[in-house]
Amino acid sequence: MESIRSSINGFDAYENAWDILSRHFWSVIGFNLVWFAGSVAVIFLLFLLTVAAFKSWTAFCLLTFLLFLVFAPLWEGANILKYGNGSQSGTSATGLPVVRIVLARLLLLLFVVPAYLLFILPGIYLHCRFSLYLPLLVCSPKLSPMASLAKSWSITRSRFIALYTLWIVVVVSKPICLLPFGLGFLLERPVCGLAKNHMCSSCSNRPRDGPD
Repeated sequence: MESIRSSINGFDAYENAWDILSRHFWSVIGFNLVWFAGSVAVIFLLFLLTVAAFKSWTAFCLLTFLLFLVFAPLWEGANILKYGNGSQSGTSATGLPVVRIVLARLLLLLFVVPAYLLFILPGIYLHCRFSLYLPLLVCSPKLSPMASLAKSWSITRSRFIALYTLWIVVVVSKPICLLPFGLGFLLERPVCGLAKNHMCSSCSNRPRDGPD
């Protein structure tokens, strides 16, 4: 994989991610179609258990939302593992750290959701600073969930503006992916994961600008 510039912003990271997708387009589509089909199957099962059996749309919507919060980073992580730095360095042999990703995601929500509810700006700031936990977990087999959040906080120091642009692109892309019929996630999930992976490489390789 080509070397990553020592300092990039979120738009650069997304452009790099699209470059990878364009080089492996049909492989990416096929790989993510499996994940998409799996998510549809689980959502259909939830529909049967909640709406068909108990006539509860509220339970269906709530469980689907919670499922997405946990399933989304796994989907991104699988793409990082297959098409990101890990696939080139041999770390892919360890497999996707499902349990550690889920635990780290829950910890992230524990920190970020109250900040969003109290006031939006602190939520955005914390979300940006912790956002690189996923590529760190995928590419570091021995890193714990809490350590991945701590390391993300460390390497993103003085990089909030760069990560804020990444946050903007992620937020803008979400509603677009819902059409048609959610098929946009076939491209959004790999691009989002690979963009975070590029940003993680950029932040990790930059010269130190002071003590942690």
